[in-house]
Amino acid sequence: MKPNPTATLLALGVVWGTSFVFIKVIVDEIAPLELVTARMFLGAIVVLLMLVYLRRPVRRDAAFWARVSVLAVVSNVIPFALIAWAEQHIDSGVTSVLNSTMPLFTALVAAAVLIEEEFTLGRVLGLCAGVAGVAVLAGSDIVHVTDSDVLGQLAVVGAAACYGGSAVYARTLLRSDDPITITGLQLAAGAVIALGLTLGVDGVPDYGALSAKSWLALLVLGLIASGVAQWVYLWLVDNMGSVRASLVTYIIPIVGLLLGWSVLDESIGFNTIAGFALIVAGVAAVMRGEAPASQRIEPAPSGAAD
Repeated sequence: MKPNPTATLLALGVVWGTSFVFIKVIVDEIAPLELVTARMFLGAIVVLLMLVYLRRPVRRDAAFWARVSVLAVVSNVIPFALIAWAEQHIDSGVTSVLNSTMPLFTALVAAAVLIEEEFTLGRVLGLCAGVAGVAVLAGSDIVHVTDSDVLGQLAVVGAAACYGGSAVYARTLLRSDDPITITGLQLAAGAVIALGLTLGVDGVPDYGALSAKSWLALLVLGLIASGVAQWVYLWLVDNMGSVRASLVTYIIPIVGLLLGWSVLDESIGFNTIAGFALIVAGVAAVMRGEAPASQRIEPAPSGAAD
């Protein structure tokens, strides 16, 4: 039975909402690039095992691998590194809030290059409502910053821009290949690229020095948030469109807020309720209408079946 896209979007938001807490734990013990390398290798392992189980053939043409490598750099290596570095300077909650600017970049790029992603007035209003909700949730924390905090915030916005552009680029790749195949090859290519950067910048990683707490966080972050969740996200892009799928970033700050309330005994005030209402309204507005149909072009008989 085909999964419900809206329910899947909510589940993905919960998974990625917790990932910022895990990153905050890990960056206290290893460098950002070391974290990127580890989470991408772990993510690649779990998805490639799925490909083997499903007996999916792997395309070997150089042009396809080049496109997948570009996706890996823009969608994973750069934003993962920027967010990991940022969380050395700013709180994980602020990071999750700033990450919610992604749909703005996605909508702008999608409207420019994808015919099926129409930039309507309703979508503009919905995106504005969502961004306003994120700003209300953030409150004054996002403006009372030091110089290093500003750089951290800019790094997260840069990561969100990468996510937004890569969501549209992934949509074009999904016209010829299925989500799980692209995810597996994307993570594998990204892991190799990240390892090369890590060796050049930080030397040989020493993951054996990580504490048990960080290892547990790394395993969850790599296997689930970077592996399974990445596949799920591309499935959403394929079934809902890049703009609608990017709305997962509106769910992430809510998850972080609820975790703070339930685990850390943080208070929830009027700004929380108002921000939540605006985000829900924005999601509803952008989700109105039919999602663009999958644009996949059926491959030749020797290609992978979807």
